Amino acid sequence: MSKNKNSWQSWIFTTDHKKIGLYYLFTAVAFFVVGLFLAFVMKTELLTPGKTLIDAQTYNIAFTVHGTVMVLFWMIPVLLGFFGNYLIPLLIGARDMAFPRLNAFSYWMYAASGIILLIGLVTPHQINFGWTAYPPFSLTGNVNTAIYIFGVHLLGISSIAGAVNIVTTVITLRAPGMGWFKLNLTVWGIFAASLTQLVGVPVLAAAVTLLFFDRYLGTSFYNPVGGGNPILYQHLFWFYAHPAVYVVALPVFGIVSDIVSTFSRKKVFGYTSMVIAIMGITILGFEVWVHHLFAAGVGNLTRVVFMWTTILIGVPTGIKVFNWLGTMYKGSIDLKTPMLHALGFIVLFTVGGLTGVAQGLVPINLHVHDTHWVVAHFHYVLSLSMTLMAFGGLYYWFPKMTGRMYNEKLGQIAFWINLPAAILAFLPHFIIGLMGVPRRYWAIPGEFSPYMWVGTIAAYFLIFSFLLMIYNLVTSIKNGEKCSDNPWGAKSLEWTLPSPPPFYNFDEIPNIKHGPYEFGVKKKK
Repeated sequence: MSKNKNSWQSWIFTTDHKKIGLYYLFTAVAFFVVGLFLAFVMKTELLTPGKTLIDAQTYNIAFTVHGTVMVLFWMIPVLLGFFGNYLIPLLIGARDMAFPRLNAFSYWMYAASGIILLIGLVTPHQINFGWTAYPPFSLTGNVNTAIYIFGVHLLGISSIAGAVNIVTTVITLRAPGMGWFKLNLTVWGIFAASLTQLVGVPVLAAAVTLLFFDRYLGTSFYNPVGGGNPILYQHLFWFYAHPAVYVVALPVFGIVSDIVSTFSRKKVFGYTSMVIAIMGITILGFEVWVHHLFAAGVGNLTRVVFMWTTILIGVPTGIKVFNWLGTMYKGSIDLKTPMLHALGFIVLFTVGGLTGVAQGLVPINLHVHDTHWVVAHFHYVLSLSMTLMAFGGLYYWFPKMTGRMYNEKLGQIAFWINLPAAILAFLPHFIIGLMGVPRRYWAIPGEFSPYMWVGTIAAYFLIFSFLLMIYNLVTSIKNGEKCSDNPWGAKSLEWTLPSPPPFYNFDEIPNIKHGPYEFGVKKKK
């Protein structure tokens, strides 16, 4: 192997956490662009009551792959794979992850699972049963359940390997003096999300394994023809898939906290309560999955219990919003692009969260179940807000990764296109959802076309803004203005390193004397 640390061999066979993190980033962004293209196609198709671009079968494939790509191959990998890999050792004072080879293995399993998914697009039996793969449809007909299951298994292996690595690294490799309550909230969020992965992913693996047995080995776990129960699959699937929302949200909560503190020049308000809220969400996240099954015949007592757990999880989530506002109160706020993204996230997430509380109420849930209301809620609370904040985190740590600044003017233009477009793109879906229009239909009645025109035109601007963000970051890697090692004046450990960080990060492991948000506090020597 070449001794040159930047040779192609050093990249292919690398175990450096920073290079592996960048692998995750580039791959996830590629999948994100695929997801944006499919979103463009689906939004355009919904413009008219009849066929606009594609037929019903192709639309089924589009929304299946769009949902799978955006949740499993964009949001989770960019937040745990990229931010987790690149930042965790820098934030805790370590030279690398605890298991560098396992780290590389985790990425390659993720890449392989993505290739498997894309193969499923061009095989004769395509993936057209939705990203949830509900039986009995996924057990019958001209569908490629095997490709889906194989891809999910490879992705699950990647997720578990990555989660084991992150949890072990945070527990064992923190620098001397770095107690649990001296960690960045970004570390807490990624750590909690990794714990969720360790508990939830094996259950998803069991769910799709039994699906494979039913489809190809003749068993009847889910097949009602043989006495199976398809609702069992929904329980197993959503036991993981709803906590997967928090796998995305918890790292984002940490990123928002770091950015708000830095650009308000203040310590995080209520740091301890933020940590408690993060861990509370981690635990409660596994106690709410049945609200996805309120319309599936579960008993009334079960509905009431899970309605209350769904409402209860809004409490630690609400704590975070109040704490962010408390951090900004009387702060010296600098509205750079990362801070704008944090503020935009708070707006979108709060709207999505409030509609989520409403949706968790049994009567409302039964009315809006499987309507466009759910589409709007999901995009506000997860897809749009979390993606906006993922780019906010990229802007924030871009100078540390590259030693250069992104184009601030272009970043702000992209944001101010994105936020109103995000609001308008899915606001009409709330309205038609309340009117009872079902989701996942390739065409809707003509009377709702005005709503779709508003949503689709806004979606075009939204997609353009995301592409503009990608363009800004990619072109700034070489053309951006060179910057200091700590252009934001942040207080956490990663900003004490050169930009970009050297191969083993720290020449000497630091001895931590203070927390990550000590604005206005004199450091101890």
